[in-house]
Amino acid sequence: MIADYAEIFRHRGGSYHRAMLTVPHARMREFQRAVEPLAADLAANPMLRVADVPAGGEYLQYFLPNSIIYQGFDPSSGFNSDLYESCGLADLPFADQSIDALVSLAGLHHCSDKRPFLNASHRALVPRGMLSILDVRAGSSEAQFLDEFVGEYNGMGHEGDYLGPEFVLQCDTQHWEILSAGMVDCHWQFVSKTELCDFCRGLFRLQRVSNTMILDAVARYLNFRASTDSHETVLMPWRLYRVVARKRFPSQREH
Repeated sequence: MIADYAEIFRHRGGSYHRAMLTVPHARMREFQRAVEPLAADLAANPMLRVADVPAGGEYLQYFLPNSIIYQGFDPSSGFNSDLYESCGLADLPFADQSIDALVSLAGLHHCSDKRPFLNASHRALVPRGMLSILDVRAGSSEAQFLDEFVGEYNGMGHEGDYLGPEFVLQCDTQHWEILSAGMVDCHWQFVSKTELCDFCRGLFRLQRVSNTMILDAVARYLNFRASTDSHETVLMPWRLYRVVARKRFPSQREH
């Protein structure tokens, strides 16, 4: 049974948010990868209306131009932000056809049935609006790291429903045009191994784990090999599955 996103981050959101604020550069590549597909649309319309779901602490907006109209939503009160509303990922608080692009980064694996989210996204997007989803891939080393190591030490367990080709099949081709689906590199970056450990401990709310335990797990699951040069940036291997789609016009059909 996958725990509810809102409930998970009611407990973990504060620790997660502090980690993101303390080391804002750690997941920079993830956010860049999430907004990459929007480049052409942003060039054509600098005032693009972009929704960020789930938004956590609104981290995504710092990787978007200042000209865009940002609309973040998170179904959990744990981040102590004003983005929280009493609805879930299946009932997004956006008006019909009010969003030009919707980005979802690293949250959908906490949702076992993603079709209601897809339906809500389709309703909120304008025709030809873009959906960019980035999350852990089913069966990947990242999934094992989260479900096994993080799940053992975060006090709540971790059982994700991760993305893969079966998720793409849930995107009804009468409603969505799939532009791309595949793995992308999103390596986390740190100034030291100590910073890596502190960040992981906070982001995942790990309890009773030493730096050695974290580094051993990262090496075992993610094939992490840190340089001996103390002045070299530490990269933690991290790859995610990205699905990019456009909402079809009502009259469009797959040929």
